[in-house]
Amino acid sequence: MRPAPIVWFERIMFGTLFLGLIQNYLGWDDAVATVPQTISNPGAFVVGVAIFTFIFMGGLTLLISRRRSKIAMWVSIAMLLLGLPTVAALAESGQLIGSGWIMLAQTLGQIFAFSLLFTPAARQWMRSSPSLDHEPS
Repeated sequence: MRPAPIVWFERIMFGTLFLGLIQNYLGWDDAVATVPQTISNPGAFVVGVAIFTFIFMGGLTLLISRRRSKIAMWVSIAMLLLGLPTVAALAESGQLIGSGWIMLAQTLGQIFAFSLLFTPAARQWMRSSPSLDHEPS
């Protein structure tokens, strides 16, 4: 049985992905405008990048919360840390308007979710063998 911090980690991470869907909807025009002119169909490009991102992040989340993958955990944490300067720069410049606030909420949610992975129950669960659980995948 997965401990509560792992279950909450998964829920919060999928919640931040849902916020990403809302952010993509609200920032659609800006996202399409930033695509280089050399790409013939900017809308399809933005959709493709969004789908890849959601599948990648969702997959990493499931690898962490269902398969105890420490590699996925550290890759996800590294990605969060690499994105923090962007969030900080937008906050400092006052550009967190509109869907920018959603990015801030996502970042704070992810920081909280990753902190749950370092609780004693979650750390013990991550160290234990998956074969000891009898929970269906």
